Amino acid sequence: MTTRREIVFGLGALAGLMSLPSLARAGADDLTRISGRAFGTRWQVTVPADADARKIGADLRHLLAGIDHSMSPFRAGSELSRFNSRSEITPFAASEPLRTVASKALEIARLTGGAFDPAVGPAVHRYGFGPIAAGRSGRYTAFAVSAEGLSKAEPELSLDLCGIAKGYAVDRLAGHLRDQGLPSFLIEVGGEVYGFGARPDGRPWRVGIADPLRTGVHTTLPLTGVAMATSGDAINAYEIAGRRYSHTIDPATGEPVRNSVASVSVLAPTALEADAFATALLVMGPEGGLAFASANRLPALYLLREAGGLKARANRLFIDQGRA
Repeated sequence: MTTRREIVFGLGALAGLMSLPSLARAGADDLTRISGRAFGTRWQVTVPADADARKIGADLRHLLAGIDHSMSPFRAGSELSRFNSRSEITPFAASEPLRTVASKALEIARLTGGAFDPAVGPAVHRYGFGPIAAGRSGRYTAFAVSAEGLSKAEPELSLDLCGIAKGYAVDRLAGHLRDQGLPSFLIEVGGEVYGFGARPDGRPWRVGIADPLRTGVHTTLPLTGVAMATSGDAINAYEIAGRRYSHTIDPATGEPVRNSVASVSVLAPTALEADAFATALLVMGPEGGLAFASANRLPALYLLREAGGLKARANRLFIDQGRA
């Protein structure tokens, strides 16, 4: 069962790009922000001011570069691109991180009944958004992960991990910072966010939820030991003859999603899960998506385009999270 809230919220990802990594003191909050670019977007990590920000920044940039070189479909020489371009259907000897992410992507595809499907990369490109131009779209069921590597049932199929790799990157950064003994931090990579511990003053980390159609933050919620991801069409979309074309493809039709969803936000234990489930819930729409989210214990909030503005629909789990 879902709960309708007759309150207009807003939701969006953090935006902006930086050409070079930088350090910036966060002022009176006694925090330091470390930021840079990866995956064609911006990342930012907020840590206590007494942390070794330069070492942390160097470590995180190294981790992000490794993930990008492994999983980016925008890099011709990445592991993923080499797998996609090969004509053999025998297992491709992939690294452990690539096998892990591909396996999780296929698991979530099965769980969502294909609403999240990493096999639709060519369809994304056909509508002007993604880099995977060659081959054809297929189904996640045509791929397999084993100890030997990645395999596909037909040579022309491609795997696209853009809907999950940023979340995985957030999780890797979080794991590294925990291993280094940091008591608290907030990570954001292209809109996927994870908070750990509390701010130095004892308050919880809070993330803003912004209106996807206008500038400004309308509400915030605490984020401690949990990740949040958002999917929507506020940025990567265009209109032709009155129809809005989103970068999110409905695997059932091979076409951009057509529903009233402006954005959907999902909380999950890991950013990888939040990232993939946000895409799946955007495809499912509010009715099926909220039912799925509640059944799988995922706090979720939809922002819907309706006459007169945006309207929010959230499940009870999300409402309770906002009160924490």
